[in-house]
Amino acid sequence: MDISLAPKTRTRPTVKQIRGLAAACLAFAGSLMLGFNPSHAADGQIDLSAYKGKVVYLDFWASWCGPCKNSFPYMENLKAAHAGDDLVIITVNLDHSRQKADAFLKSLNSDLNVVYDPKGSLASTYRIKDMPTSLLIGRDGRVRYVHNGFFPAQTAEYRAQIESLLREK
Repeated sequence: MDISLAPKTRTRPTVKQIRGLAAACLAFAGSLMLGFNPSHAADGQIDLSAYKGKVVYLDFWASWCGPCKNSFPYMENLKAAHAGDDLVIITVNLDHSRQKADAFLKSLNSDLNVVYDPKGSLASTYRIKDMPTSLLIGRDGRVRYVHNGFFPAQTAEYRAQIESLLREK
């Protein structure tokens, strides 16, 4: 599967692209992620097994991505709204330049957890094709929802999914 992290200009996806995206989503659904440990990420390591029993929002993004920029205030609001809950938000940056990623974060005044993955190894491993892509991982360590892109009109649905996962014990 071709993973391209460069921005592209396209107005509508082709049927082939939609089928590929659907296949990638189905590949994730129900996948066990507890062993996820991005030791090949540039600066950070995250062992998702440390978050067993928590709901994990794992977001892949890049500084050149407009929808990614739009998603950060949403994630910051989630973090604030669920500060006492078992929700962990981890972002994975795919920029080749750490400086661009840091400038992006500074411009948004963001203090979300970031793993830097400039070679796109994690994106390739987890078949991430579009930016942003978010995985919602349940308390059991399984991927429960995959969001490809960020659509402000769907944030109520995203929140409902998160709250549903938080209610599960």
